[in-house]
Amino acid sequence: MEVDEEPSCSGSSTPRLCIFISSAPANVARRQSLRKSWFRYLDDASSLPECYRKNVTIKFVISLEAQSEELASEEAQYGDMVYVDAPQGYHMLWRKALAFFAWLEERACGSGGGGGGDEYDYQYVMHADDDSFVRLDLLLPLLVQWPRQRFYWGYVWDGSGNRVTAPIRNPANKSYMPEEQDPPFGIHLCGPPDLCVLPEGPVTPVHDDRVRPYRPIPIFRPDTLVQHYLRPEEMRPYYTQALEAAAGGGGGGGADAGGSSQGAYGSSAPAQLYDQLVSLGLLRR
Repeated sequence: MEVDEEPSCSGSSTPRLCIFISSAPANVARRQSLRKSWFRYLDDASSLPECYRKNVTIKFVISLEAQSEELASEEAQYGDMVYVDAPQGYHMLWRKALAFFAWLEERACGSGGGGGGDEYDYQYVMHADDDSFVRLDLLLPLLVQWPRQRFYWGYVWDGSGNRVTAPIRNPANKSYMPEEQDPPFGIHLCGPPDLCVLPEGPVTPVHDDRVRPYRPIPIFRPDTLVQHYLRPEEMRPYYTQALEAAAGGGGGGGADAGGSSQGAYGSSAPAQLYDQLVSLGLLRR
C-alpha cells in the first residue's frame, strides 16, 4: 500500500479524522502544551494544505464527574473539551473511550441534540494520550490511501517480535488488572472480553513502528507518526524539530501502513545503538 510522493488533496479525497485525547482534570499543562504545539498544524498559518486541516476535529475527553468551574472556563476559552459519562481513573480509560464513541456516533448520525453536521462526520477515529505528539503533517496524507472500513491501526501488542506483554497483577500499579477482568490480551481497545477488537476479527489490526509508545534515542525521529511520553516542556521543541524536518524533506510520508520507512535518523551513533538494542529485544521501540 504505497503512498504517492504528492498525495491528492481535495475535498472528495481527504477523509475526515476525529482525534480524541484522554485527559485528567488536573492535566492543564499537558493540554496547553498540545494546543501550543501539534494542534497548530490546523492553524490557518500552517503549511498543511487546507483540505487536510478542515477535515480534522480534536477533542480532549474528560469524565463527567470531574466538572468544575476551572474546566468550564478552559472549555469556554478553547472549545475543545468533551465530557463523557465514564468514571475517572487509569483503569477506566477503556470505558471513557467507549463513552466517547457513543457521544461521537450520536452527533455523526444527527441525533445528539447538537445537530450532527460535518464536524462530527468521520471516516477515521484516533485515540491519543495527552502526553503524545501526533505528526498530522505526515499522518493526514497517509489516510488518503488507507482503507476506510475495518481498519485498526497503531502500535499493536500482538506477541510478534518484542511486542510481548502480559497483564500486570500488582494492585499498586496503575495498570493493574485482576484475573477476572482479563481481556484477550494484546489489543489496546479492550474492556471486558466481550468489548474487544479481536485479532481474528471483525477487524484486522495493522501494526506500525512509527507509532512509538516509548521514548527512543534520540527522542525526535523524522519518520515518527505518534510519539508518546513527552513532557509538556518538550512539546514545543519537538514541534519545531518536526517543522524543520518537514521543510528539509525529512519524514516517513513514503512508507506503507506498516511503517517500512526509517528516515535519516539512523545515521547517528545513538540511533544505531538504540535500534540494535531493540532488534535484540533488550529495549522496546
